[in-house]
Amino acid sequence: MTITNAHIKTFKKSGFNSVYNENIKHIKVLPYLSIVQSVEGSYDIAIGSGETKQTGEGGFFIAPSEVQQTIVHHVNADSGKMSARWIFLDVEINNIYKIDTLYKFPAVIDNDLKIKFNKIFDSIFATNNIFDNYGDCYKLLGILLQISTPIEKEPHSGIKNAVIYIKENYSKNITIEKLAKLSHMSESNFYATFKKVFGNSPISYLNHYRLSIAAAKLNESDQSINEISSSVGITDPLYFSKLFKKTYGMSPKDYRRMYQTKT
Repeated sequence: MTITNAHIKTFKKSGFNSVYNENIKHIKVLPYLSIVQSVEGSYDIAIGSGETKQTGEGGFFIAPSEVQQTIVHHVNADSGKMSARWIFLDVEINNIYKIDTLYKFPAVIDNDLKIKFNKIFDSIFATNNIFDNYGDCYKLLGILLQISTPIEKEPHSGIKNAVIYIKENYSKNITIEKLAKLSHMSESNFYATFKKVFGNSPISYLNHYRLSIAAAKLNESDQSINEISSSVGITDPLYFSKLFKKTYGMSPKDYRRMYQTKT
């Protein structure tokens, strides 16, 4: 495909410093392309049902939007601390396609590219000037495309309809029956196909997506935990807290406290 236009629709940056991260496991489904650096410490990362890889100290991982990422945090052995920084991008190619539906990126990058990525990240986090930030993001995207593999064909177009519906209606009551109808499949076939594509069940995917949105709100807003729970479609606050702790290894309150310190 010839790229005639690339538009960054969404750009976010953030980070954290912590001493409580060893072996904490997060399972996320994010609406953005994620590029994450373990500045101090390291990550184990698995994309979808793929194999687990390690970033190494100061390394980066890349996770596409709307695909489950399973990450495990590891503190630096000497300092006992971990710090990380990341950018989230929603990039549209030729005014139609999300970039991560057209290209597959490596989950982790090699040591030579770490130097280039780190230099660009240093520039992004050195200023809040949006023009400078966007310029650096386009530089980063140029490098990503050089190491990407084109996705020749998007499989399971019906499943894509279900994922789009989840993304747009996660705050509502969503059933397997509804998602199967949108996919033009029987419930049993939809369930099996969805699990094959994403590595987990539709309801598990939905819950992880809801929790990922909730985690972002805990980090970025002053909404109460009950308000956040309701806003992502989980009406029982106790169930929300239980599900959040099972997924993120800590309560919503502790998660918010841990991510108070930004890089």
